[in-house]
Amino acid sequence: MRRALIVAIALVAIAVPTGATAQATATPVVINVTAVNGRPLEGIKRVTVKKGQLVKIVVRTNVGTEVHLHGYNIQKTPRKGVPTVIRFLANVSGRFDLELHHPDALLAQITVK
Repeated sequence: MRRALIVAIALVAIAVPTGATAQATATPVVINVTAVNGRPLEGIKRVTVKKGQLVKIVVRTNVGTEVHLHGYNIQKTPRKGVPTVIRFLANVSGRFDLELHHPDALLAQITVK
């Protein structure tokens, strides 16, 4: 009887994905930003995502030494001709600036609710 219970619990644990697994396989919200000479082409992006969503930011720029997502403190160094990708789990509520440094420019504001 005890062995049957252990087997049943093990089968349930295998069959039911955990939150981390479900989030890892979820389709991210994609935010595309293109900046030329330090200015976002379509203006500053303002995007709202739900808390717990995966987010993928793709930045294309011809200048700059760093793309920085404030609040989550994620920094990436852009390379000419290669999109800069920032991936994160939106697990902190608030409004967060995405900036290009040197030249300093606001590219996007991401609100997590």
